[in-house]
Amino acid sequence: MVRRILNLFRLARILRERGNWPLIRRSKRQLRDFILGQSGMHRSSVACALWHGFYMLKSLDVLVWRLETFGFLFPPHHTGEDRKQLNRYL
Repeated sequence: MVRRILNLFRLARILRERGNWPLIRRSKRQLRDFILGQSGMHRSSVACALWHGFYMLKSLDVLVWRLETFGFLFPPHHTGEDRKQLNRYL
């Protein structure tokens, strides 16, 4: 339980440091649907999605990897120039 709470704070710090804020501002609804489990073919209830999110906080690496895959987080080795290049088509 304590590990999940600490991982939540770590995730907030990672979002502050590496978050792709232009993409997040542009696609707030997509991110909300991703968090609440409403995107894709398998739609889940809000309670089930919150439980799944709480379960995902047990392993922060997987959650960060999924956010990097969807572009909401920049990889740690990208510089400011690379970030501008990635967001060029927004």
